[in-house]
Amino acid sequence: MIVLKNISKSFDSLQVLKDISLQINDAEIVSISGMSGAGKTTLLNIMGTLDKADSGEIIVNGRDITGLSDKELSAFRNKEIGFVFQFHHLLTEFTALENAIMPALICGTNEKEASSKARELFSLLGIKGKEESFPNELSGGEQQRVAIIRALINSPSVVLADEPTGNLDSQNAKALFDLFFVLRDKLRQTFVIVTHAKDLSARCDRELIISDGKILK
Repeated sequence: MIVLKNISKSFDSLQVLKDISLQINDAEIVSISGMSGAGKTTLLNIMGTLDKADSGEIIVNGRDITGLSDKELSAFRNKEIGFVFQFHHLLTEFTALENAIMPALICGTNEKEASSKARELFSLLGIKGKEESFPNELSGGEQQRVAIIRALINSPSVVLADEPTGNLDSQNAKALFDLFFVLRDKLRQTFVIVTHAKDLSARCDRELIISDGKILK
């Protein structure tokens, strides 16, 4: 599903990623861990086309995206990649349902179709009945689930999650990881998760450890 070939990235004189090559398979759940500043988020952002590598190739779902223009990357990202961040970034003036369907509306899906799909996901993720609630009326765990529905609304090939449990207590963090496995089994999506939580990382199909800009494991 994802192939990186010889990816390097520097910020000024600091080389953050050093000639990284890896492959992530279809419907695989992979964690990326390492010390702060090791390059985990940078690697995730390059996979998700939010940042560009200085050198190397990126292939996602069979398409080489290395040379795409910014406009082409934006369209590709909206359709093929879902993002879940530590901070859910829900817009407070919109309902949970409205937040969830925004990527679909941007993609050109009509509101009725997008809302119908979102309601199915609300049910699947265990927050049916919260569609018309505003973010400040939801718990932290519920807000993060709305963010996951937003990430899934366009049926992306890949879901990239950057410290998705960082603001959750241990019970909600475990429940969120359980949910990733349910989604993988039901929707056959690939997950790449940056996390400091060693117990959660160990549950993944594979754990990648970054140190000094290179993959150790």
